[in-house]
Parts: sequence; structure tokens; C-alpha cells
Amino acid sequence: MNVEQMHIAIQQGVDKINSLQADMLLPEEIDIELNKSMSRFINTKYGKNNKYREGFEESQKRIDDLRSLVNEYETPVIFKEQYDNNFWIDQFKLPSDYLYLVNQRSELFINNCNPITYSLDTSSPSNYFVLPFSNLHNGTDMTELIAMFADPADVTLGLALAAVFQSNYTYPADIQQLKDHLLDPANWGTGFELHWEMYGQLHHPNSFIVIVDTNIHSWFNWDASAQAPNATSPLPTVLLAGYPGSTGPTDPSNTSVFAQHTENTLGAKRLPTEHFTREFAFNKFIQQDDIFKLLSDPFNTTKHTSPLTTIRGEYIDIYTSAIFIIDKVKITYIRKPKQISLSLGIGCDLPEHTHQEIVDMTAGSILEGISDPRYKTHQIEVSKNE
Repeated sequence: MNVEQMHIAIQQGVDKINSLQADMLLPEEIDIELNKSMSRFINTKYGKNNKYREGFEESQKRIDDLRSLVNEYETPVIFKEQYDNNFWIDQFKLPSDYLYLVNQRSELFINNCNPITYSLDTSSPSNYFVLPFSNLHNGTDMTELIAMFADPADVTLGLALAAVFQSNYTYPADIQQLKDHLLDPANWGTGFELHWEMYGQLHHPNSFIVIVDTNIHSWFNWDASAQAPNATSPLPTVLLAGYPGSTGPTDPSNTSVFAQHTENTLGAKRLPTEHFTREFAFNKFIQQDDIFKLLSDPFNTTKHTSPLTTIRGEYIDIYTSAIFIIDKVKITYIRKPKQISLSLGIGCDLPEHTHQEIVDMTAGSILEGISDPRYKTHQIEVSKNE
């Protein structure tokens, strides 16, 4: 069922035949209710607050309900701190579309259960732009182009799209849709990554941090006093957001930010300095108020066969002892679904068999909102869905 069909089904389910009682529902209002119902559906099927009291993957129905949202993600960890003489803490940043954790495992270094020495590698420079979200709208329109220029006055010196747009977004209705679009790696330009507010040690509230791969875009220049690789004068590279009706890169209606550089963005990483072997282990989640008690318990402390972890904010903290070092963490997780939008042609991310359930939930929510006496009957019918 595509988004147009979902809207028609909701109109049919809410409106009494030929009464036109609910004919004033706007598409944007239906989108809001659909997204609320989709969120309730995910939470209901992930937990046990459903008809059969079965949580995620406890039956074939629960497996199929959310299978399209199950993702894997792997990235190296960053050294956070040394807790005491016996324990160290590394951190793993959760992906931007993370919603619920399914499982987590580590790839680690170990030296036959002997203490393992390490060095700190801080070679993680980043070339980037800080793009405030306010640059992506002008109070009326949303941007339809984000591109990097060596010199906006001469596009032959260097031009690269930082993000690919398939639809035009409207302000303010599509603010969240634009954010979701820009955080989806499928929409990044070649050699770019977009992160919201945080990336490693960078923190810029209400802004996108746009990371540039200079191996691909060698003409990137962050130093205003240096000669750009293919420019005729010292000029930092520009990231520009263009608006509908723009006459070109130099149009004053466009907004722009200049390139930046940081020598150590991601923080230090521990690397073994002696012989080691690689092993893999499933992590064990521990509550925050129990972690330090368990670390001091020789029977339940962190081990290379089962590293202890906690979760805080956007990070998983992994606790290690002197005999092993974490290299990478890989998680399986349920991602946030894309927001349904009729105007943008974005349908429901969930499997096809769930769409009618979401439509029924949405129709029931709308009937309740307009105090229709059919609401109780409709809820009885919805309760039969599984």
C-alpha cells in the first residue's frame, strides 16, 4: 500500500458514506496521524503491550512486523578514560537513525590472557563544515541544493553535491522530513557524511556537521591564508545552500558557511604495541547503578569473552581489563522509520502486511479526535488485527 492508497483508505474509514463528515481533513493532518500510529505500532510490536503479549522476534508475526527496520552497524571505538589501575572505558557512537538495540558484539585484541600494552593513536583529523539548520530555510522555503564550491564565482574550480534531493521540501511542514533525508547515507553526495549536532568531539547544537573526504575532494581548503589547490587566490572552500528561484551560486538569497579543520576530531584510539590475536565476543549490557559493583566482583567482572557495557546518550560505553582492548563494536538495531509524507511521496517503511493495521489505528485515532460514536466499534475491529 503506497502513501496515496493509505490516505484514501483513511478517508474511506473515517468518513460516513456520502456524509462528507470528515472531508475537511488535510493531507498534512493525515500524515501526522499516520506517523503517530506508525510509532505506536512499532512500540507495541517491539514490547509486549500487544494482543498476544509477545515481544520482538518471539513469534513469526513479531519477526515479520519489524523486519524492514532491522539494521546492522559497525565502527571503531574511541578511548574514553581509564577508570582505575585495572579497568579502561572505550565508547561507541550509536548511528543517527538508532531507535532500539537488538544485540551488540565486539571485535577485540588479546595476548593469550596476558596484560597487553598499547599506544594512543590520535591521528583522526577532520575536514568539515558546520551547517546551522537555520541556513536550510528562509522562513518561507526550504533549501533544494547543498553543494561545496572552491569559489562560488567560478564553478569550474571545484563543485560537488553534498546531498542529493529527490523532492522539494516545504517550510515548516517538512522540517523533520528534511532532517531525516539528510541523515540518510543514501542521500549523501560522494565523499560526504552528514551528522546532526555531534560528531566525535565536535558539538554544534541545531546544526549539521558535514564531513568531507579530502581523498576524493582534494581541492578542499580550510585555511583562508593558504592558496586553494585550484583557485587563483587564497579562499576557503564554501558549502552553499540554494533556494528555489536562485539564479546561481552567487545569488544573495543563498546561504553559505566556510570550511573548517580539526586535528583530533574522533579522539584517541588504543592500539596494541605487542603481539596480539583477534577475537569476537558478545557484549553484556549492565545497568548504570550496577556497573562498578560488578567490575569489582571477580566472578562477574568484564571479560574478553563477555565485555560489560552501559548506554548513555548517543554512546555505548565498553569496559575492558588489562588483558584485552576493544577495536570495533557491531550492533544490530531497529532504526527510526522515515516519516510518511504524501506531498513528498514517502510511504511507510514497514512491511506491506502491516499497512492495513496502521491505517486502522489511524482511522480510530481520528474518529476519537472528532468524538464519533463509531470509535468504540472501530476499536473492537482494530483489536482483531494480528
